[in-house]
Amino acid sequence: MPERTAARELLELAALPVLAAMPDREPVDRLYNPDVSDHDILVHGPVSDDPADLVAEVERHAAWAAWIDGTPFGEDGELNEVGFEVVSLMLRGSVRAALCGVFDEGPETADIRCYADGERAFMMGSLPGRTAIHLADFEELPEMLVAELPEAPFGSSSRAIWVSVDEDGLVHDGQDDDVGAMRELLARPRSGTAVLDMLAFGGLCAEFPDHGFVLVDTDLGRFALAALDRGDGRRQLVMSPFSRGMLRDWCRKMIDLGQEEEMP
Repeated sequence: MPERTAARELLELAALPVLAAMPDREPVDRLYNPDVSDHDILVHGPVSDDPADLVAEVERHAAWAAWIDGTPFGEDGELNEVGFEVVSLMLRGSVRAALCGVFDEGPETADIRCYADGERAFMMGSLPGRTAIHLADFEELPEMLVAELPEAPFGSSSRAIWVSVDEDGLVHDGQDDDVGAMRELLARPRSGTAVLDMLAFGGLCAEFPDHGFVLVDTDLGRFALAALDRGDGRRQLVMSPFSRGMLRDWCRKMIDLGQEEEMP
């Protein structure tokens, strides 16, 4: 009997260009520290009483001051009001998203990070030759996340491809045709790939690879390959035609679901 396909194998095949170009992608929860105090934000972390830590703290604060001076968030190592809001969102924001992609047109590489707290949202994008930043109301977060994502034609497929996956991450038997169809799409000429990781109010929306969400731009248009957990041990993998607008709407839905679950 042939070995069954692992969902992770298909997700890694989809994400391969990003994994190769950005092997050191930071996790979506990097910097998350919901209990950090206002004072620690202003001084960039707690100050040690141990003289042995002095050199490390001087180096840390020098790097911090250099970063601030290259932004509109302060000067001489001191955060201004906007800077304090931005850093607070980066550390405390319970809605966090990372969209990392490589593209033939538009930005060759993009590392878009969004941070939000239910009232305000901040986006910082590392793009070739520039850094994009945007601070706005919380409702604008989905649009901020996809703003730098290149447009691509909607995938030309008559249907979404669904396969069921067991608790070990293996595709159930009897789905060879659908797995083959996924492999064929993933092997087509590629013009762009993006991996999305997202957390919303304590809920995991997407995280590569076990809960992966990958956009794939092919000569047949844009598709999304996503791992879904239906609860009660039911897991699925779906590959569907997709668009930038659909990604924006999906992010908004994930945020709304996270808010509903957070309510007492």
